[in-house]
Amino acid sequence: MSKTFFLSGFRAARTLSPANASVASKRAHKKSLVLAAVLTGLFCASGASAFSAAADTSGGYSTQVLNQILRVWQQPSGARGMAVVELRIAPSGSLAGCSVLQSSATPAADASLCAAAHNAAPYPYPPFGAESLVSLAVAYGPGDASSAGAAPAPSYAEMLRQAIAPHVIMPNGLSGSWTTVVELDIWADGTMRSCRISHPSGNAEVDAAVMAAVRTPGIIPLPPEHMEQRVSLSFTLSAR
Repeated sequence: MSKTFFLSGFRAARTLSPANASVASKRAHKKSLVLAAVLTGLFCASGASAFSAAADTSGGYSTQVLNQILRVWQQPSGARGMAVVELRIAPSGSLAGCSVLQSSATPAADASLCAAAHNAAPYPYPPFGAESLVSLAVAYGPGDASSAGAAPAPSYAEMLRQAIAPHVIMPNGLSGSWTTVVELDIWADGTMRSCRISHPSGNAEVDAAVMAAVRTPGIIPLPPEHMEQRVSLSFTLSAR
């Protein structure tokens, strides 16, 4: 029987469990308002002359979700103002819900965002195999999502993830999903001083595969401003 393998890696991201869903929702709402404030400042400075979008800082996962939505969404003609939406993504990557936390002057455009979010699913598996909240802020203006260049520049953690992920080899004969969290200390010259597993997956073969990829020679990018870095990275390996 053939299997399809999936590999995704993220920095430690905000995840949910039934016990803390209410608290996480309140935190996500506050983070959404921060996103809105940031975008509002940008639009006031630029005269809201172009479409812009931003995702919360869930270690790279939210940016992946945003980019996936922007590939299938087109800004409706005449859309004005700014919207903040919150997505609830199930452990399988399916979209469990989309809520408009802050409506724009064009509610139909906000609704089209949620419709696009449904059409763009499924998403990569959320970190740690748990339901995740993703907050997105969008400001409408001339132009469209395809030309906006809206995604933020990748963080150093995301650069590390992108460098390491292709070298992770899924062990044969496994099925299911595992998440290994590793912590890296990087010297200013890009040399890895140390690496360790801070949260094992529960599968020794998966943990070994991640550590082998992390230790691949020559893949560590220089840290920003040539300053020492300690970075936590989460790698989820799934097979089905």
